[in-house]
Amino acid sequence: MSTDTTTITAAQVADYLENHPDFFLKHEQLLGDIFLPHASGSAVSLFERQVKILRERNIDTRKRLADMLEQGQRNDILFNKTRSLILNLLDSKSLDDLSQRITEFCEKEFQVDRVLLSVFATSRLHSGASCRIVSITDAENSMPGIIYATDCVSGSFRPEELRFLFANTDNLASAIVLPIRTNDKAAAMLALGSEDPHYFKAGMDTLFLKFIGDVITRLLPRFC
Repeated sequence: MSTDTTTITAAQVADYLENHPDFFLKHEQLLGDIFLPHASGSAVSLFERQVKILRERNIDTRKRLADMLEQGQRNDILFNKTRSLILNLLDSKSLDDLSQRITEFCEKEFQVDRVLLSVFATSRLHSGASCRIVSITDAENSMPGIIYATDCVSGSFRPEELRFLFANTDNLASAIVLPIRTNDKAAAMLALGSEDPHYFKAGMDTLFLKFIGDVITRLLPRFC
């Protein structure tokens, strides 16, 4: 009589059970014979362990659902704020008026410490308390990687970069910068700064800020 010396590995058993989830339905007698060690030192049946795992998965699923609902509520609030700002910007009468509306809204609704719209143009273009005119040459010399970026840049910046972004304002520790282009040319940049180094983080979601940038892009040619 020949003896089968084939060794079945644990991985093979696991793979088989994964592909045959009804195995124990057809071999119910095994459920009463299988026990697993418990943290307390006692043993629990496979069924009890399954119930425990399913309960934990249910708790995890409910937590993730709650997180999704919470994020959805935050997005709704952010969407409504962004919509309100965009409608407000459409009533701007001048470049300084446009900038002032952006500044007041962002400081109030987004709790940022400093907002500055910098427009790349000649000094002959009027600027005001909430907006500044910067030559494209100065911008290129100071922050070429940002003014020509195709997306928002956020996180921590070097002190000299923060001074340029916010016209020598001190005490800012993090920022987000939105490059604004018109006719495929660098036209302006909107900078939001915070004294909290963790307020603006690299890689943060910037979808709603981009919506604001699209509106500014459309409005700038009216005043420049």
